[in-house]
Amino acid sequence: MTDEFLELIRERIAVGLAREETKKAIEGWNRTALLVLKDGREYHFIVKDGNIMVEPGSVENPDMKIISDEDTIRKLFMEEMRAEVALLKRKLKIKGSTSDLMRIRKIF
Repeated sequence: MTDEFLELIRERIAVGLAREETKKAIEGWNRTALLVLKDGREYHFIVKDGNIMVEPGSVENPDMKIISDEDTIRKLFMEEMRAEVALLKRKLKIKGSTSDLMRIRKIF
């Protein structure tokens, strides 16, 4: 069974990695992030060696945790909504260091 949402995330990450701003934001950055959707699905991101990989499932001790719903995450990846707006509307919760939060905004 294919996960359409996972494929969308991977596609949008590839688009982001083509941008110079994204490359600079992740240069030398090694982090893990856990995305928890309100329907219970989880995805983990690994940022390492100038690349971003995403896989289904959890990861132990992530550097940051992102909690939201699929619709909001889709809008963020499709650049139909900015993270700041999602945070203000409480559609997105992010737990992590301030410096990580500033970097993640530049990735997508």
